Amino acid sequence: MPNGIAPTIKMSMELTKVLADIEMNGLYINTDTLSAIKVKFEKELVDLEKYLNEKVKNFMGDTPINLDSPEDRSVLFYSMKLTDKKRWATVFNIGYELRGNTRKPKRRTNFETVQDFYMEINSMARPVFKTHGTICHNCQGTGKYTYIKKDGTPSNIKRKCKTCDTKGLLFTNTNERAGLRLKPRNVIDCSAMGFKTDKSILESYLSTADDAIHEFLKKYVRYSAVRTYLRTFVEGMQSSISDDKKIHPQFMQCVTSTGRLSSRSPNFQNMPRGNTFPVRECIVSRWKGGKILEGDYAQLEFRVAGFLADDEQIYKDVINNVDVHAYTAKILGVSRQKAKSDTFKPLYGGILGTPKQMHYYRAFKNKYIGVTAWHRKLQNDAFMTNKVILPSGRQYFFPNVERLRSGSVTNSTAIKNYPVQGFATADLLPIALIKLKNLLTERNLKTIICNTVHDSIVLDVYPEEEEKAIKTLKEAMMCLSNECERRYGFKYTMPIGIELKLGDDWLNMKEVYKTNG
Repeated sequence: MPNGIAPTIKMSMELTKVLADIEMNGLYINTDTLSAIKVKFEKELVDLEKYLNEKVKNFMGDTPINLDSPEDRSVLFYSMKLTDKKRWATVFNIGYELRGNTRKPKRRTNFETVQDFYMEINSMARPVFKTHGTICHNCQGTGKYTYIKKDGTPSNIKRKCKTCDTKGLLFTNTNERAGLRLKPRNVIDCSAMGFKTDKSILESYLSTADDAIHEFLKKYVRYSAVRTYLRTFVEGMQSSISDDKKIHPQFMQCVTSTGRLSSRSPNFQNMPRGNTFPVRECIVSRWKGGKILEGDYAQLEFRVAGFLADDEQIYKDVINNVDVHAYTAKILGVSRQKAKSDTFKPLYGGILGTPKQMHYYRAFKNKYIGVTAWHRKLQNDAFMTNKVILPSGRQYFFPNVERLRSGSVTNSTAIKNYPVQGFATADLLPIALIKLKNLLTERNLKTIICNTVHDSIVLDVYPEEEEKAIKTLKEAMMCLSNECERRYGFKYTMPIGIELKLGDDWLNMKEVYKTNG
């Protein structure tokens, strides 16, 4: 790389102008559709919250549970409460993998037997039982009490009641075990507050849970998703709409560690897809008769990993149009849709999970031996030089990398993750955006770029320009090989797959072009 980082810097400067245009263009919002979606999901949230609170009382007795609290959720789902959080974090290495943390783990996160794992848990956590609550005699259920001054008169200031810890109730344990009594399987289920209660973890228990617990878990997962959807996307969008009925998100190149674009006001990078949360339906063309056109790269990060690692098997799978998600589903024994979230975790250093997930991760390493060898090289480079360099010249620095007894290194996940994400979405996608902007200008099209999300580009298509817009977007997205050679001095040899969709809004779209490369 004779030019070093210079080509990347030049590309980033060109991208800044394109992003400024995208911000100015904005996305046009159908406010009536957005309001209707908000009303619908607010009603569902109220119903879910009522159901959950009733069931929580059945599971916990009078013990108050705040579903917004990670610690309370851990107690509810796993029926155990930590007694020594500091030792817990040390034993299970919680927090030691943070970027820039140079402390050595005091203990490995694997145990010889399952029994050893549970012995450690039981030494630092106690079982939780249902409780019966009675009104606190000190504060009479208020959580605060009026104290008597030295002169014998009552004070106007109320103090917090320490007898009941401001709860207003005194709780007496019964002999009945509380909570859902989920059983953690390995250290991947452990968190700083006890045990994880995120969507992927809870969904993994659904197949083995009895009917009552199964229903509660499903309802809670849905409740959590709807609440996040309303707060982050629906309300976030409403607060960001300008007087021109457009949202002008701010794009940033220098926030994420990988170089991937991020956005705020609102964050469109994490906007949900599909009909489950149909917020994309609100985004329509600013012109009467206009359309929304979106172009997506097919499995971009998987293909990028194959290119960077020169993995022969990935090249073969791409050329032969192998369904990698179906391969994952077969090993995990789940549907293709559910398998998608696990397919590419090994690209980013995924090694822990359920027994089936760990079996898949091992199978991935054995199938794609080029990626496995490349991961070892990345770790060795980071250990020897404290940095990883991409073909584009982009550099990632990892100071104070240390070798672990397992043969791996500290920050191994980031060392494997950053090159794939960075090259795909910080080096390749931007040159497609720049090319697209130049082509739209050269061809005097009124169609504009209104958004970009990771490996996709969204256009607001002017009426009667559909065919020209499709042709232009296709040309820009397929330019990666030539543009890499021109800008960075190397040829991108991996076949390029893209899918273009067109519709009246950003949700209801039909495929208009697709190629595997």
